[in-house]
Amino acid sequence: MIRTQFIAVPAQGSIVAELGALLPANPFTTASYFESRRQAGYATWVLALRDDAGGLECGCGAFLRTRRLNRTLEISSLPKVGAGSSFWGGLCEFCRHHGVTKLVLGTFASPLGVEIPALGTHCTRRSRCEFVLDLAGDLAALLNPKHKASVKRAQKAGLVIRRTRSIEAVSAHQAMMGHSMDRRRARGEDVRYVRPVGPSLEFVALLQSGAGELYQALRAETVLSSALVLRAPKGAYLQSTGTSPEGMAVGASHYLIHGISSQLSADGAQVFNLGGADEESGLARFKTRFGASRVPLPSASCYIGPLWRRRANRAIELFRFDRKTLLRLLIGRVSHLIVYAANTGAAGPPESQLGLAFRSLTPEDLRSLSVGDPSFRARQLERLSRFGASYAYAVFVDGRIAHVSWLLPPTAIEKDVPRVLKARADEAEITCSETLPGFRGRGIYGAAIRNLVEVSRGQGVRRVFMKTAADNKASQSGIEKAGLERVGSIILISFPIVQRLVVWRRFR
Repeated sequence: MIRTQFIAVPAQGSIVAELGALLPANPFTTASYFESRRQAGYATWVLALRDDAGGLECGCGAFLRTRRLNRTLEISSLPKVGAGSSFWGGLCEFCRHHGVTKLVLGTFASPLGVEIPALGTHCTRRSRCEFVLDLAGDLAALLNPKHKASVKRAQKAGLVIRRTRSIEAVSAHQAMMGHSMDRRRARGEDVRYVRPVGPSLEFVALLQSGAGELYQALRAETVLSSALVLRAPKGAYLQSTGTSPEGMAVGASHYLIHGISSQLSADGAQVFNLGGADEESGLARFKTRFGASRVPLPSASCYIGPLWRRRANRAIELFRFDRKTLLRLLIGRVSHLIVYAANTGAAGPPESQLGLAFRSLTPEDLRSLSVGDPSFRARQLERLSRFGASYAYAVFVDGRIAHVSWLLPPTAIEKDVPRVLKARADEAEITCSETLPGFRGRGIYGAAIRNLVEVSRGQGVRRVFMKTAADNKASQSGIEKAGLERVGSIILISFPIVQRLVVWRRFR
């Protein structure tokens, strides 16, 4: 059996070379990238697992920065590690030893299969998707017909591509980014980009260290589209892009990305990661039409420091970017829940449906869930950690998991956050119900509820409860069709500043 040991080593000398050799296509593990982070004010580390033979099994760069309120550890590109890997225990110990208060876990250029376990109560998870272009094929043949037409339009307009590491070119790059962010704001997207005064220190460090290079599409001497690309010996990553309105009109962005891909291929790169985008967004469609493959990945940001610092950081962030939300938090927030119940003895047996199977899930089943949305599995693992056991049940359609619900006994209900229901020894709650998107609208939610009522009766439970948000009409409809009746409501009034929750229950 091969054993591994977690190591944390300052990023210098042979360890950086060893990590770069292990991941030759990852631009976030090169010596030049580590140097760029040092120039930006970070202490740089390599975190890795070393096997019995002395080789690196996996590893990543970790970047530590100290500010007035926080000591933040950022990992740009997590290695392929499972939720049960010893890597996570080593990382947590490193954070404790160095007084880390905020942990940012990124998956830029990470491989498929990264798993992030539950790392505390103040952890925000996000599912993301990257788009990776294999440079070994015929890049022109991979282009979608509309993209191909845009590239030809740009060529006819006389555009050319310039490669540069000149600091003077950063201003044009930032101007192009500003145009793109303005378009996103106009579409109603939540954009937190603030145009820097002067060249960005991060961009300057990436260019001066050699970690990045600017590619810009020009007509005459005017920049119409710009891209900052990070490089590794065998791969590249599209760090940031922007295009002016004039550039959009002539297909400058299509022309630039296709031109970069061709030049990277000629330089010997094997993959070009076009970066991330929301899976159903227009940006995602733009990237896939170059022939890029989708890579779903998780990411997380965890606060592991004192509570007062977390509150101060949150207030500062909202004051800078979202003052309306800050005002709502200051005056309190009201949530309205509808409560349903059913007596298990009065409920009839669930109807059998062709192709549907229902069964309980063990902890091992939850850890090995295989679905398209990594956050779905992450939520189940968080509940497993919170409740201390698996009370999960699943509906399968033709052998594929379609729905998960949790049937909580009173001892588990007490661990729910916030605790709003009070249950007797012979009562239970059906909660945390999720139907995967591809199976919605097929009555699976109701089938799950009816089966759970039957399971409850077999466990000696007299009465089951469910609660749902007052504005969640779809959930209410499914619960009522399954035979549960409305028995009351709960109003939650939270006062974040004083960390107080008022629960007002009204039952028939």
